[in-house]
Amino acid sequence: MLASLEPTKLKALSEKKTLKAFQRAALKVPAYEQFLKEHNAPVSSIKTIEDFKKLVPLLDKDKTFKLYTDNIKKLCVDSEINNIHEIVSSSGHSGLFSYSLINKKESAMSQDTIDFMLDYIFNVGGKKTLLINCLPMGVKIHSSLVTIADTSVRPDIVISAIKTFAASYEQIILIGENSFVKKCLEDGAESGIEWKKLKMHIVLGEEMLPENLRTYFCDILGVDPDQPDSKSLIGSSLGVAEFGLNIFYETKELIRIRRLLQRDRKFREALIKADPDNLPSLMQYNPLRFFVEESPKERGLSDIVLTNLQEEAVIPLVRYNIKDEGICVSFKHLKDTLAAFNYADYTPRVRLPLAAVWGRDKITLEEGFALRPEFVKELLYKEKTIAENITGNFKLSNSKAGLRIEIQTKKTTPLSEQLENHIRDVLITNIPAKAEIIIYPYRDFPHGMELNYEKKFQYI
Repeated sequence: MLASLEPTKLKALSEKKTLKAFQRAALKVPAYEQFLKEHNAPVSSIKTIEDFKKLVPLLDKDKTFKLYTDNIKKLCVDSEINNIHEIVSSSGHSGLFSYSLINKKESAMSQDTIDFMLDYIFNVGGKKTLLINCLPMGVKIHSSLVTIADTSVRPDIVISAIKTFAASYEQIILIGENSFVKKCLEDGAESGIEWKKLKMHIVLGEEMLPENLRTYFCDILGVDPDQPDSKSLIGSSLGVAEFGLNIFYETKELIRIRRLLQRDRKFREALIKADPDNLPSLMQYNPLRFFVEESPKERGLSDIVLTNLQEEAVIPLVRYNIKDEGICVSFKHLKDTLAAFNYADYTPRVRLPLAAVWGRDKITLEEGFALRPEFVKELLYKEKTIAENITGNFKLSNSKAGLRIEIQTKKTTPLSEQLENHIRDVLITNIPAKAEIIIYPYRDFPHGMELNYEKKFQYI
């Protein structure tokens, strides 16, 4: 259905569902009704999407889950917590936990959505598929089309499962966080897995995927991500606990476009405009499930704002600022910009709206500009000789000497003057700021050693 609809019709349907979702929340959710009264929002006067954008105030974690930690029922439709099938928690990365409550009907619909996406991207309906879920915190993936192995963040189990079952399946989908998947691939190769002989797909979540890390993974698997008929996909997906998994996602076509954005700065500036020094993820979303907006900030950037359009939502969040920086990109703008730069053959077949997402963390330096961890990641993963010797964990902070970058090397990496000098040279050459770079042996790294992949690493 989505593939056949014109973008203008999709937009109109999405806006209609948005107004309906707003009215439902305003009438049935006590906390939201109170919030609208406090902000003098004229509920009965909001008839159009323009009214909605202009008159409905924004929500965020502080105005919802922080305020109602001891009385979460007030965030629920009719103040009821009944027939709940799942409670999904956020990572607590911000210092505050938030939740989605999923009833049985919504859970079944979520499974249908995941099945559709898995079949659309990986053809799981036509291929016997093993999905290895190594997401942390007990995050579950429900599907009726694949065999699921829940390993959590145990690389030894992941490697054992692949060795034991790979021959029994036509393809394997590995879902996890960047640094953990990196460890699994590297440890697996050391233990004798010949990755290039397997039909592997990787879906990465929890944080933004550096394009150079994708290239590093592709080298391990023997994949060419710039070819549309590539045998495997190494892509990323962005979920938000309050809304569910896989809100924004990459396809093979969008991966090729993102790599084009990396190579062609003028094309990137024309399509994205904001923050041209940092490469965002370019992802599609279903506008019949979520209404996506921008909350403008400085320097042409915005925060992503979501409205849940699912009629069964127990906590129907409206205009909720997820605090990830990004911008909306219409299919028309993408198509027109590709054509203007003679890249028309890159145009995606499915005409869904998109978002360019950078993430949320930045550190402001003495020189007056903000540095994203993703910028440093791109530098560290650009060369294989560096990428294969680090865990992916590093810490950014300000010191008397300027920007301090502390980097953790792998357990198996013996520190050498040559490696240290090479890492320093790559960073200092490309970061326009005074920098103090400290490279630690694995066990001497002083940050986050207790995490063991269960929590998001704090890069700043």
